[in-house]
Amino acid sequence: MVAHYGHGTLSVGEFKGPPQDRTMRLVADFQRAGVDAKAVQSLITERWRKLVWNIPFNGLGIAAGANVAQVLNDEHLHAAARALMAEVIGAAGTLGYAIRPDFIEFQIERSWPMGEYRSSSQIDYEAGREVEVESIWGEPLRQARGTGAETPRLELLYALLRRLAGERRG
Repeated sequence: MVAHYGHGTLSVGEFKGPPQDRTMRLVADFQRAGVDAKAVQSLITERWRKLVWNIPFNGLGIAAGANVAQVLNDEHLHAAARALMAEVIGAAGTLGYAIRPDFIEFQIERSWPMGEYRSSSQIDYEAGREVEVESIWGEPLRQARGTGAETPRLELLYALLRRLAGERRG
């Protein structure tokens, strides 16, 4: 069984370069099937845009045991989420992937209607399944370090998640 609780758009693009005719046909196929899809100019930039939400909300969901509403309604978790978002945007920028700072507010505003939504990482963690610690937190952190970007909150969250996930695996 597959359960999908989508709160966004499917982004489709080419591995390298701008969308091609085949990209546009695929987007149209998804849209005809009722999937909210769009073509993007850069899949790598789009991945960093996704990390702006995933890093704080997936990570704080596990580390604090908090759903989206709890993160947003807790003064300290909310501030931590915003600070993590800013770090991710800053890291992306040092790598050449420009994301506007107002994207933070966009992500916060689109998160309020999610209510008690728990991220896939949080659901996996709570169910005792493996969590994608390296791909969601580790690799972006390593790339940021490679440019000299300052990411102290991401470093701390990554260390916490590695420990928590490691304890779960035994």
